[in-house]
Amino acid sequence: MRFWPPWLLIFGLLLPASAGAAVPVPKGFPPSGTVAYDVWREGATIGTHVVDFRREGDRLIVHTRIRIKVTLLFLTLYRFEHDAEEDWIDGKLVRYAARTDDNGTRRIVLLVRVGQLLQGNLNGELLELPGDMIPGSLWNPATIDQKRLIEPTMGQPRTVTIVDRGPEAVKSGTRTVPAHHYSILGQLLREVWYGADGGVVQAIYLAKDGSPLIFKLKGTSGTPSGGSAGAAKP
Repeated sequence: MRFWPPWLLIFGLLLPASAGAAVPVPKGFPPSGTVAYDVWREGATIGTHVVDFRREGDRLIVHTRIRIKVTLLFLTLYRFEHDAEEDWIDGKLVRYAARTDDNGTRRIVLLVRVGQLLQGNLNGELLELPGDMIPGSLWNPATIDQKRLIEPTMGQPRTVTIVDRGPEAVKSGTRTVPAHHYSILGQLLREVWYGADGGVVQAIYLAKDGSPLIFKLKGTSGTPSGGSAGAAKP
């Protein structure tokens, strides 16, 4: 795996390898089920990221649950909790709700489709976004075709540039799996690797201190876990 140093990402010094190319997505992706990731920082596991997908006819409901805790001896230095629910009908986002506790800073986001717009609020402050925007939650392979993404914890638009880094093998447990690496640059910084089935096999976010948080695929199951079934419904 190649890792692009954070300072290169932040200052945009990496030259684009090419514009984002579409991820091949099998029919019916994503299927109902659960995808789980471990979150790593500096060689240690510090949390989990679980995504539940549930299909009901032409409706897709996606629950995301992230729990991160950094400790030193018996002290909690940092805690991050995020629960989100995406409601899609016929491939369009019709509702997004999220609750986030970022080390004591709490945010509640609600967006609903009204005609061609997504309208709602962040902690009571009005939000209005174009209706074709999607959350930057990464599970959706259409992420790499976007020029703007919804910041998942704040519900606000972020301008991005997608860079295709090409095929790259990723270690998943004891296996090495083929994947395709993309960089998300601009107002939202991410590295993401999509597998042949369209799913995310690895992602890297930057922590507030600039250290990389690596989300490594732990496993999948065919039925939703229910662990995030109580996702935010402000």
